[in-house]
Amino acid sequence: MNSYMPYIATVLCSFISGVTSCIIARRQSKSDIQELVKKHELDIEKEREKFAMEKEKMEIEHKHQLELKQKEMENQLGTDLISTMAKEYMRSPAGQAQMRNSVNKGKKK
Repeated sequence: MNSYMPYIATVLCSFISGVTSCIIARRQSKSDIQELVKKHELDIEKEREKFAMEKEKMEIEHKHQLELKQKEMENQLGTDLISTMAKEYMRSPAGQAQMRNSVNKGKKK
């Protein structure tokens, strides 16, 4: 038995060292996991803020484009209205008479 005593002591020390290493590793991994979870939550929060800012920017750009389209439509409507009124006036007898008078005055000069 005395010949096995150094081996038993070595195995016992190795076993204690292994168990201690496992316990320390588990505690360290738990703290690492908690740290990663916190970091991940912060990253998610940053992404949410970034998404909200991009969404707001897109809404502002969309509103601006709608305003531009509205102005263009108003300008086009005014141009079309004036053009239509001028065409209708020229088709009317009074407009045609005025055109003839203008042409005749131009020829007389």
